Amino acid sequence: MSLPAVWILHRDDIAPGSEHAKALDSLLSKEEHARQLRYASDQARHGFLLSRGLLRTVLGKISGHSPESLDFSISDSGKPALAATPELHFSLSHSGQWIALSVSCEAPVGIDIEQPQKPRDFLRIAHHYFHPDECALLDDASPELLPVHFYRLWTMKEAFFKARGTGISEGLGRINLAGFHLGEGIRLDAGMADSEAPWQFNYLMLPLAEGNHLHMALAGQDPALAEISAEQITRGLPD
Repeated sequence: MSLPAVWILHRDDIAPGSEHAKALDSLLSKEEHARQLRYASDQARHGFLLSRGLLRTVLGKISGHSPESLDFSISDSGKPALAATPELHFSLSHSGQWIALSVSCEAPVGIDIEQPQKPRDFLRIAHHYFHPDECALLDDASPELLPVHFYRLWTMKEAFFKARGTGISEGLGRINLAGFHLGEGIRLDAGMADSEAPWQFNYLMLPLAEGNHLHMALAGQDPALAEISAEQITRGLPD
């Protein structure tokens, strides 16, 4: 299995109560089972099962350890890591009915997905959170391209801050991605460029059956992240 790599899973890919779901349930720790029970709906509990099952199955296969034996640690900022193999970096994202996982062995990685489900006031959100250059880009976008430009910026920002391990509370406007659209790279606020390795980004639109798209972004300092194509994304659990 070559890295970096991406897996996606839809909640309907594994039916609740099926033998496959029961097998995944047997992989979860007592702490994960307790977290699962805190979700109010059966659908949410099933989604949690699939996300943890996907994470344990993939990381177990890559690390060579049994999925149920994996132990996770959490940093002060809330970023998870594999306790026995901290050099194996991963990131999970959820949106709607979809779950996505990215893994790298070179550097921290972030992934974000967005499944549009309801209308959004893109310009209002952007002017509240985004860099002024990005707002100008969206202000000039045609109505049909505005959603694509917005989700591209939003997912790339989310993935970036997940890779940093800080979360978007660090400030979405502190990274300027407007130049990325023009091939001019990104700009970071002073103090955020904490490594000489350049940041890599990848944005993908995956077509969905209902005619919409799943928006996905990857961010990190693994050079190969930018080369991942939609055809290389694995749907489902590894064999």
